[in-house]
Amino acid sequence: MRIVLFKGQSQYGSLRLHIDQLAAALAAMGHEAIVIDLLLPDGMARLNAALSQPVQFFYSLNGMGVDMRVGDQTLYDAVDSLFITLHVDHPVHLWPRLEIKMDRRLIVSFLDESHVKLVRDSFPPEHFAALSLMPPGANTSIPPAMPDEETLFQDWAARRDIPLLFTGTYRGTPRREWHTAERNFVTTLFDDAADLALSQDTLSLEDAIDQVVAARDTSLTPASRTQLIRKSREVYRYVEAYRRHQLLVTLNAAGVPLVVYGKGWEDRPFPAFDWRGEGSFEETLRLLRRTRLVLNSNNNFVAGGHERVFAAQVNGAAVVSDISRYYDRHYTDGRDMLFYRWTALETLPGRIEAALADPAGLAAVAQAGFRQAAAHHTWDVRARHILDLFAAVNILTR
Repeated sequence: MRIVLFKGQSQYGSLRLHIDQLAAALAAMGHEAIVIDLLLPDGMARLNAALSQPVQFFYSLNGMGVDMRVGDQTLYDAVDSLFITLHVDHPVHLWPRLEIKMDRRLIVSFLDESHVKLVRDSFPPEHFAALSLMPPGANTSIPPAMPDEETLFQDWAARRDIPLLFTGTYRGTPRREWHTAERNFVTTLFDDAADLALSQDTLSLEDAIDQVVAARDTSLTPASRTQLIRKSREVYRYVEAYRRHQLLVTLNAAGVPLVVYGKGWEDRPFPAFDWRGEGSFEETLRLLRRTRLVLNSNNNFVAGGHERVFAAQVNGAAVVSDISRYYDRHYTDGRDMLFYRWTALETLPGRIEAALADPAGLAAVAQAGFRQAAAHHTWDVRARHILDLFAAVNILTR
């Protein structure tokens, strides 16, 4: 098959790397994977050249390119091809791209099962050709190559000089940006929903909103509920930022020696941490081969998986992460991953200290995590999922 993959702007380069590694997986399966870089001056010329022959489907992340048009049609209707995309952010941040209408050609995957449910409940049944759950795959190296397990874990502790690593942005002290001079039904509801979501480990914000609405003896029409959730972008950002802030405050107060890469750390807000620059996703892949334990904050994906986890595991690092309903199904605490809970965050420093004090035990967790990720979370596995989606939609709707 001929498959066109779009790539463009991406913080730290992670989404661009995802596309490159997926393209390599598709090519290894015998498909013609054509990557169109929309940041290049000749990107559109390259796309036009690719369209000189039939394209079976187009692929992107976060709906990039979904709004391309030919006259009064979408590009994909015009060339009789499917558009498949993986959204790696919460739907509230990408809603306009979800609203693009096609003739049974739009397939959307999400990295969190609560995102699938939200979108399924918010759009007419015929709007999408299919929806699916699919977290990003594990990025290995550049060019992509699955590490040899025996080599990766030989002298594991001796070859890993970074005890604890975190890569990500620090956004500062979280604020409730939806607060206005006038307090009303919506702003107070958002306060209660944020507090409720933060009081539990795996309650999605939209479920928290539903519970608060019900507690106020109110019943919203489906359209009104959708509008309310669409307005909750700032609340979602707050919950995510608050959790990350509390995680960092807790570890800093305990003096946990965390090595950090990312944006927003320039003012050294946490003295216990060793910030080593902004970094990039490519650099992170090299760092993972030197790291014993990677700290993950799951970006409030309460029922989903984060790229950071799978990339760390296939590169031989152990992972300590907040729980999610997705991880609960695929991993076991203490066997192939270490978990912490937002409702018991004070126990995390001690758990990290104990894990780092037992290199042999931590190596066993890392190796079990490697096997799990290598079997179930590579871009090869994700490519097969995408191809299955394509085949199913062709059978059922074309």
